[in-house]
Amino acid sequence: MKPLELVNVLQGTDSTYDYSRGNTLPIASVPWGMHHWTLQTARGPWYFNPKHPKLQGIRLTHQPSPWIGDYASMLITPFHGNSLGSIEQLSSCWSVSQSTLKPNHIKTELLRYGIELDVVPSRRGARFKVKRKSGEPIKIRFWLDRDHDLSLTKSSSGGTLNMEINESHETLPQNYTLYIHGQFDPSPVEFNRLGDGGYLVFGGEVESVEFSLAGSFIDHNQAAITHEREVAHRSMDALAQECAQEWNNLLSRIEIDPIDERQAVTFYSCLYRALLFPRMLDEYDKHNARVHFSPFSGNVGNGPLCTDSGFWDVFRTVYPLLALVYPDILSDILEGWLTICRDTKWAPRWPTYRLRDCMIGTHFDAVVADAVCKGVTNWSVEEAFDYIWKDASTESDSGLYGRKGLRDYERLGYLPADRYPHSVASTLDFCYNDFCVLQVAKHLKQQSIVEKLLPRTQFYKNVFDSSVGFMRGRNTDGSWDPAFNERLWGGGYVEGGPWQWSFHVPHDPSGLADLFGGPKALCAKLDTMLSTDPDFLVGTYESEIHEMTEMAMAGFGQYAQSNQPVHAYLYLYALMGRPEKSRYWVQRVATELYGPDCFPGDEDNGEMASWYILSSLGLFPHCPGRAEYIQIKPLVKSAKIHIPNVENSILLENDHQYGDECIIQHEALTRSQSSCHRQC
Repeated sequence: MKPLELVNVLQGTDSTYDYSRGNTLPIASVPWGMHHWTLQTARGPWYFNPKHPKLQGIRLTHQPSPWIGDYASMLITPFHGNSLGSIEQLSSCWSVSQSTLKPNHIKTELLRYGIELDVVPSRRGARFKVKRKSGEPIKIRFWLDRDHDLSLTKSSSGGTLNMEINESHETLPQNYTLYIHGQFDPSPVEFNRLGDGGYLVFGGEVESVEFSLAGSFIDHNQAAITHEREVAHRSMDALAQECAQEWNNLLSRIEIDPIDERQAVTFYSCLYRALLFPRMLDEYDKHNARVHFSPFSGNVGNGPLCTDSGFWDVFRTVYPLLALVYPDILSDILEGWLTICRDTKWAPRWPTYRLRDCMIGTHFDAVVADAVCKGVTNWSVEEAFDYIWKDASTESDSGLYGRKGLRDYERLGYLPADRYPHSVASTLDFCYNDFCVLQVAKHLKQQSIVEKLLPRTQFYKNVFDSSVGFMRGRNTDGSWDPAFNERLWGGGYVEGGPWQWSFHVPHDPSGLADLFGGPKALCAKLDTMLSTDPDFLVGTYESEIHEMTEMAMAGFGQYAQSNQPVHAYLYLYALMGRPEKSRYWVQRVATELYGPDCFPGDEDNGEMASWYILSSLGLFPHCPGRAEYIQIKPLVKSAKIHIPNVENSILLENDHQYGDECIIQHEALTRSQSSCHRQC
């Protein structure tokens, strides 16, 4: 069975504002595609839930997360009858169980109308087929929420529809427009523009309509070029096969022997999620040159451009997975991120169609360091270093990039709680970010920078209060923040509290252990985290946020797998000499909190999914930015990792006898013989 056949695109879609089981959409797209296509059952930002009885149509979406919102989007609704109803009035009952929902093909039926709808994606477009069962004329509605323009040109061979979409839940940058070029066969007999879009009417004798769309952020001419290149001359079947082949080629780089079908479906569904983001926004012009429109500069530029990914979320697992299995893709993605650096003069933190003041730290530093230390250097590393060194040396006055409070951090050795929110979490992140910048400085032989940053990598010790046994906020005068409770969320922490942040020292686990009294004491503290009652105080959040709910309901004490900060903590056991405890808890979390349908919490642009993949392989990058992994017994029976330009596959086996050493170097792993078992 091909791995694509095991992918469940519904994984994580049964989510709500108050309770996330992934907060995902059932996306049809090629890997890292410019445009995503999904079913819509409700107005957003939670656009889809498989339990909803009514379907509103197919949505063109660029939403990286419901917390971030959508942009350059539209809804397509086939229907018949009254043309002037609302989205809800034109929606139809449907059956999720009778639909085809795959990354390369969505097929469903609008039961109210007796209309079948097929969608097959390309990288920058899609082909559609609308087929009626009743005798009513086919109509197709295009919903565009905000500023837009539509025009239709008819010809003997069909109709050409051009659209300009400037839609977003927020104001888009100037000139940031998605241009759509579409062709219809047969041509519609009627075209009607409305304030929120428009609709096409086809002749009463027409049993089915095929149409194709391609989108460009550059202009209409580029959209037409892309349409001609990608979708104009391909049948639905041929395009679906091409998309399936691309998915299977990438999914097959990891070949597993699963324990059961549930594990296989969960694994490849997660791997599909890990390969959807970041979004590649490059296009190829009439000369076949690679170009893009940048919302950050307002200009058309050469080369790749990436967007739609928050580095605080993804640095822990997504980029280490790419560095291990997809290094050829990673170098291209990094060049795409570097385009944003050039356009904004800073390394990005949470870029989508604009930079966002979202989360903390400067974790592009970690992404660069992890790639460099693992040998992915065939891109502009020296130029990237200028931007991550700027993160570490130039204070920012904006939450969009850089580090607020950098000078106080350097002067005091921590961010003071009486001056900055999230002071504990930010101090820990800054220390780790400094370590990552230091690693790249080493690679580039910038010894003076290494010497400057090395003491700062130890600043985490300044926010550890031995009297309470946790990381704790400190004020400018050195006193401890009195607003402390080990179950209190917010304040000096972000999306967590002392339990969820006090072990976040990935670059110095031995130093962390010393703070707690040694390896045994640290293991005992982890035991307490996993066994203590999962109650909490909402603190500065003022009400119960979904991450609190998910932690309390998971059954793992104060360990909150539903959010990123804890994701390396279970592997600390192995580093402290107890690999069997790491394996026990990792297996429980992977088995009890992940499944073919669900995640433990927000699946943020591949991060939650990549944790499952790496843990299933028994290889975890405890410290992105170090060329090493913690290795425990795989959760699958065995796995083979096929890496481009590496002669032999990496073989990982569950029944191998493991030793005491749990660290494996990246170079040793990727240069291993196919029959060589790595020791742990």
